[in-house]
Amino acid sequence: MTAAVMVALIAALAAIGLVTSDNDSDEDQASSGEPSVAAIARGVERVRQLEFDHLPRVRHVTGAQARAFGTREFDREVTPEEVAAEERLLKLLHLLPEDSSLRSLLGKTLATEVGGFYDPDSGTLSIVGDGGSGLLREITLAHELTHGLEDQTFGLDTTAGAGFERDLGVAESALREGSATVAMVDYVVLKQTGGARVPAALRDPVLKALGDTAVPASSGLPRYVREGLVFPYAAGAKLVNAIQDRGGWAAVDRAFGDDAPVSSEQVMHPAKYFAHERPERIRVPAPRGSELVQQGDFGEFDTGQLLLEGNPRPLAEAAAAGWGGGGYALWRRGDRYGLTMRWTWDSAADAAEFARALRRTAQRLGGRASGSMLTISG
Repeated sequence: MTAAVMVALIAALAAIGLVTSDNDSDEDQASSGEPSVAAIARGVERVRQLEFDHLPRVRHVTGAQARAFGTREFDREVTPEEVAAEERLLKLLHLLPEDSSLRSLLGKTLATEVGGFYDPDSGTLSIVGDGGSGLLREITLAHELTHGLEDQTFGLDTTAGAGFERDLGVAESALREGSATVAMVDYVVLKQTGGARVPAALRDPVLKALGDTAVPASSGLPRYVREGLVFPYAAGAKLVNAIQDRGGWAAVDRAFGDDAPVSSEQVMHPAKYFAHERPERIRVPAPRGSELVQQGDFGEFDTGQLLLEGNPRPLAEAAAAGWGGGGYALWRRGDRYGLTMRWTWDSAADAAEFARALRRTAQRLGGRASGSMLTISG
């Protein structure tokens, strides 16, 4: 879980009077006796309405150890060719600086911006840096223990999506983080109120505050990485909250199976999840005379991020809504790379709104836009 989300949660709980401003101090927590991992796990079981087969192992790691673990897993799960293609795609779109490395950015994120993480392969929960005591520790444990509980129940695959699974990977991450975020909020609320259920009047303002969370630019991370880091927690919690409101945690359980979200669009617009609105698969060919490097999909979240290059945020988000599917072909001629992209839209009005925004973005990128198509030559 990101440090920004933890801080936002404490601030939101303080704002509605569920914790006092000094409840997160280590000294106060230590004097009153911090709850054990087992006690927090029991609270998570109560909230999530599932039971552990066994408690996950909990360890404390430094930022450097978290960085080393993350980069090692990155190297194991993603081929150098996939990394190179993803970096080239994002750099052509100005979503990553030309001199950046996804591997280095992942390591920096784990070392400085993450309070804890769960590893499904080993079933181990890690708390990073100084998140090891007080209310921050309890919040982090509740969140990561939810991951462990859901892993033992459903099996979690956290492999990053690439190619035609890029947007599906975003949706899967949002479900996992959204469920753990809602369970974490409920855990804290029930502990503070002593109630048997969480009233919407308490959960909703906390989730709204989390929706406004941002990793600061001072982190040194590119905007796309900062916003992609928060998206699974904030948008994912919004989706899980909507599912839970309709059918309780049993409906969320089904979302980990046959009812899983399939796109960032469904995450951002829960009504489209409930309507089972699925994107059109778009396979974009490489231009004649070029070598195809990679094909893939391009979801609504990424489309909105792209449109921020050349458009103010309200306009970019509005122009990305109505997304019906998106795809790209990354190609090469000699030592030069290029990109061809195409989108489909729910209506002619959506397509026209997007086309206007895309032209402004293409101008900024040095590319060429025609309707719902974008071409960039590197």
